[in-house]
Amino acid sequence: MGQAFLEAHRALGMTGINPNVGCVLVKNNFIIARARTSPGGRPHAEENLISKLTKTELKGSSLFVTLEPCAHKGKNGTSCADLISKSGIKEIFISNHDPDPRTCGKGLEILRKSKIKIKPDFLINEGKDLNIGYLTNFSSNRPFVTIKFAISLDGKISLKNKNSKWISNALSRNFGHMLRAQSDGILTTNSTIKEDNSKLTCRLNGLEKFSPLKIIVDRGLKLNNDYAIFKNSKKENLIVYHNTNDQKKIKNYSKNADLIYIKNKKNFLKLILNDLANRKIKNLLIESGTVFSTEIIKANLVDQIAFFRSNKIIGNDGLPFINSLNLKSVSDSINTKVINFRVFDNDIYELRRLT
Repeated sequence: MGQAFLEAHRALGMTGINPNVGCVLVKNNFIIARARTSPGGRPHAEENLISKLTKTELKGSSLFVTLEPCAHKGKNGTSCADLISKSGIKEIFISNHDPDPRTCGKGLEILRKSKIKIKPDFLINEGKDLNIGYLTNFSSNRPFVTIKFAISLDGKISLKNKNSKWISNALSRNFGHMLRAQSDGILTTNSTIKEDNSKLTCRLNGLEKFSPLKIIVDRGLKLNNDYAIFKNSKKENLIVYHNTNDQKKIKNYSKNADLIYIKNKKNFLKLILNDLANRKIKNLLIESGTVFSTEIIKANLVDQIAFFRSNKIIGNDGLPFINSLNLKSVSDSINTKVINFRVFDNDIYELRRLT
């Protein structure tokens, strides 16, 4: 199953609206095949695996798969559960149930009727982490949210004059672009666009086409067409959320952006995430400044924080990554736990889950 998890991880951010699934086939104690969901989401992992093996190879084998095989039929007229039931596979180990109503429990039922031995909930918690965005879409009607910070050793994101190049090193920045490629959407604000003129793309060789959906929060539609993000985007891959009724601003805004009006100012951020979930955005990466970061963290809408902590000390000449949380006691502070930890030369990467 660990090998199946690895296959699924390799498909992270590349499967469109579908979950990233990995599977491994074992026969006579040897792995004879492995597969993952194809870029774009089709074919599914199980179909990819079965299609490259003969009936003889499949007969009597054991399948390890990270998510319940689908029960709904694809363009080929069959489902993964159907393919497995007719394949000759004798048993299947499944990490997680699929919450999609088209499959939830139905995939298992197809397999049971074909007399395949089923061992569900196999390494279930590890499997949840692989598809945590997909699962969060169904359980909470929003994406799984990661906010990313490049910070100094003492937690500053820039100098007070907004100079921030470069707090982190090149290795950290490249890994940051990998996080973009593994996300379905990347969100920032009009203030950050003004300061950095960011394109919000993945600029790693070979992964450019896996750049996520670009999302800007521009409440008052203050940006103009001169920024690079508008020159390098199309309406289908750039969303701008706003809450202004100024028709002149709406009319003059970039035609390369899909403008989405959110009327409810009180629940503005939550409604943005709800809309993104409806668009099947599973994993959302946020890259923004201190003000917005504080706002969305205080709203309890952030699931984890990716820190790239450099070896630099900036002191009171810098801006913190988060502003006041209005705490009355240390016991009221936000707790985190380390999920991942890496060293990039003199930088340290910490992925911390909010608890």
